[in-house]
Amino acid sequence: MLRNFQHHSTRRTKALFAAVIFSAGMAHLGPAHAQNSSTIRVALNEDIRGVDPARETDGMSDPVHTHIVEGLVAYSNTLEIAPVLAESYSVEDEGKTYVFKLRDGVKFHNGKVLTSADVKWSWDYLMAEGSVWRCKAVFEGNVKVASVETPDPLTVVYRLEAAKGSFIYSLARTDCAGTPVFHQDSLKSDGTWGSVIGTGPFTAGERRIGEYAEVNRFPDYTSPPGDPSGRAGRKEALVDKIRFSVVTDPAARIVGLRSGEIDLSSVSSQSVKQIQAEPSLDVVLSETTVWYALLLSQTDPLLQNKALRQAIASAIDREAVAQGVTYGLSKGTTTPMPRVSRYYSPIKDEPLEANPDRTRELLAEAGYKGEPITIIANKSFQSMFDQAIIIQSQLQAAGINVTIETLEWGLQLERYTKGNYQAQSFSYSGRFDPMGAWERIIGPESRKVWKDERAIALLNKGLAATNPEEVRAISDEIYALFIKEVPAVSLFHMTQANGFNKRLQGIESSPFDAPTLWNVSIK
Repeated sequence: MLRNFQHHSTRRTKALFAAVIFSAGMAHLGPAHAQNSSTIRVALNEDIRGVDPARETDGMSDPVHTHIVEGLVAYSNTLEIAPVLAESYSVEDEGKTYVFKLRDGVKFHNGKVLTSADVKWSWDYLMAEGSVWRCKAVFEGNVKVASVETPDPLTVVYRLEAAKGSFIYSLARTDCAGTPVFHQDSLKSDGTWGSVIGTGPFTAGERRIGEYAEVNRFPDYTSPPGDPSGRAGRKEALVDKIRFSVVTDPAARIVGLRSGEIDLSSVSSQSVKQIQAEPSLDVVLSETTVWYALLLSQTDPLLQNKALRQAIASAIDREAVAQGVTYGLSKGTTTPMPRVSRYYSPIKDEPLEANPDRTRELLAEAGYKGEPITIIANKSFQSMFDQAIIIQSQLQAAGINVTIETLEWGLQLERYTKGNYQAQSFSYSGRFDPMGAWERIIGPESRKVWKDERAIALLNKGLAATNPEEVRAISDEIYALFIKEVPAVSLFHMTQANGFNKRLQGIESSPFDAPTLWNVSIK
């Protein structure tokens, strides 16, 4: 009798706890919307950094900014560059000059028509002294812009100090709001920031710090031509409003999806099947460019031994790691280049599974005597820790003495930045440009794990190249060297899961971390 009482009491306690979480997380969402409502409610894991896309960009703010502002170009779902505010662009002067022709008749949210002067003004604002725009250092450094000219109202000319094929990819970077173009009326009369006036399908709406940020349909929006693809192509605002609400608790987000208080939310890998079982819900899965890897320090006395690094790679079953960490959602890979990229071309004879015979041969060649190897991991990002556990098991089974040192994320990042480690279970944020997939690890900086002069020379050559076939050939050459030298073991690209209410029509898979809600309607 006591056991039954405890059982029912525990169930009531859990139900009450879930209700408290739900109430706390959903209080600012308002009453459940009717089926004919024209508002899409999106859950954010944390509050946005701000509403200034020039200075306040981060992973939480990007989903809001991308609906309000646009740039000259943007990424498609295949990671190609496509015109947005530009009608077309051309590369001249052997890659040192980029000429953009603007679409005629594009309107800002204040009704004024876009001209080249607005593009130039936005650029000057982004690059002004004291600006903290995320990409300012890029265009002052590796991809230095010498000048921006406006020969007529519909032409913008960017002149670079040196030929850089990576310029066009940098211009479209999503973590920099796509190099946004906005009207100078976004500033107050005293020059301080007011409210962003962009050209996107939605305008900036109400924001309550710590609660939500809204965007409203822009009725005079002029869409780019072409089929919808990623951040480019046709865009239509098919709802009146989108509310991005802060719901920090994962349990509250799932409860909100079930109740209809939330229409769309990122969900954990282990929650996917649970959500798919709900009759009113579904999940869209997107393989992103977020890359998981095991980093191997070539400055470490033990891991300087190339045969030992090769043995470690040979002992790891990448598919098993990917499946185990992501509950079967992601696939193993031997390259940092994402599958969605046109530059993805895996080496055919490089297996995903472990090769015990080859591992034994390499360990003998390395003269390995069981010396300990430490992998650094953290529990703030569970996937990195889970990855380390699976790798440890696989390497120990192959006779490699591996231990895990669990650190706070900040300390692990500090060790990464200084290059102070033997091995690290690590992940890199998404990069969409072809050389960006390699730039994450190649370079002389202490934080870069691959300091090989051959790799650095190839990377610099690839960053300058403008011909896609030349870029592909260079990327393939870097990849072959990567497999041979093993500065890291490529494991998988993370698959993003977003749960959504089936009343939403038009939700599609995309390699971008943040969903776009133009072309999405309510049934």
